[in-house]
Amino acid sequence: MKRLLTTAAAALMVFSLGAAHADPRNRVRVDQSGYGNGAAAAQQGDRNGTVIVQGGRGQYARGVQSGYNNFLRMDQYGTRNSVGTAQIGENNFAVTGQDGLNLRADTLQTGYGNVSGIAQIGTNNRAVADQDGYNNTSGIIQVGNGQDVTVRQRGEGNISVVVQSGYN
Repeated sequence: MKRLLTTAAAALMVFSLGAAHADPRNRVRVDQSGYGNGAAAAQQGDRNGTVIVQGGRGQYARGVQSGYNNFLRMDQYGTRNSVGTAQIGENNFAVTGQDGLNLRADTLQTGYGNVSGIAQIGTNNRAVADQDGYNNTSGIIQVGNGQDVTVRQRGEGNISVVVQSGYN
């Protein structure tokens, strides 16, 4: 009986961790290696693309897209990192790369033609990019430990670049 319950619980966990739903011309790719990684992708609309690559232990990635021709990529290496990206609109592009321990990055894009890039290397860093409008561009680079940044862009044609390094 124990073996049956253990098998059922393991099967449920495996099916829920790599869950992805895609409409006919949407694409989702999930590559995971290591131990205890989880990924989820949901897409509504047309021509949306999601790529999630995770290596290490305890990574979690979540991507949500609604609209047309949005693309997101999330790469994580290390231990206990988390990334979430939500895109609502058209022609939005978001890329997040993490390598370290306890890194967290979140991107929210609503509108048209927004571009966001987040790169994190270190321990206990947090980055948030929140874009609402048209043709906004945000770049965040964090190297070191204990970095924290939130970028909010509203309107049209905003550009921001944030570079944080050091140890807090």
